[in-house]
Amino acid sequence: MKKRYIWLAGTGVALIIVIVAGMLYTARFASAVNQPHTAPGAATATGTPIPSTGLQTFQIVPAQTTASYSVYENLVFQNKPNNHAIGSTHSVQGSFRIRTGASPLVAAMNVTVDLRTLQTDAQRRDNYVRQHALETDTYPYATFVSISTQGLPASYTDGQTVHFQLTGNLTMHGKTNKEVFDVQGKVVGKTITGTATSTMYMTDFGIQPPNLANIAIAQNKVTITITFTAKGG
Repeated sequence: MKKRYIWLAGTGVALIIVIVAGMLYTARFASAVNQPHTAPGAATATGTPIPSTGLQTFQIVPAQTTASYSVYENLVFQNKPNNHAIGSTHSVQGSFRIRTGASPLVAAMNVTVDLRTLQTDAQRRDNYVRQHALETDTYPYATFVSISTQGLPASYTDGQTVHFQLTGNLTMHGKTNKEVFDVQGKVVGKTITGTATSTMYMTDFGIQPPNLANIAIAQNKVTITITFTAKGG
């Protein structure tokens, strides 16, 4: 009987050690992936004013446009330390103006995404993100307003694919910060298709990276992608 008690006691100690080690590991992981990031703050428009003529307006087509986020998370109990969570929505509204030919220009981009409609492959995650991270009852939308472009070619012909950077202000969760999107797209007739990608940090916008009892931990860094189609008048 004494040996049995000793065995049970040893098993209990081992279990406690495993639990404590697991807690320390997840705490270190949470600290490592969510290091503080300094928010850049809002960008200020500088340079040449946007021309009032010679630009064509394009409207985003929601049914053919997808806004998405991707973030790595550690699902401790599922043994998935680098699970890739992706949420997306077609609830995207917006417009922008362009000039093709000599001295091409992309200007006055204004895009709004309804964050309440973002969905991943797990409803429980979606509910947690909406209620505790994005707080979409209070902050339902994310809005991007462009300020400038860098890297446009000297001239543009119909059907040509271009790659450039679009700088502007992203507003969400009650805060505004400068973001730079890497854009690739082309114009064919009166249709523009393309993809815009940027990296943001949740804490820049006062959003606490989701952490469910240190067993489901999301990184601070998030990749935002908008795959869009827009039509001209």
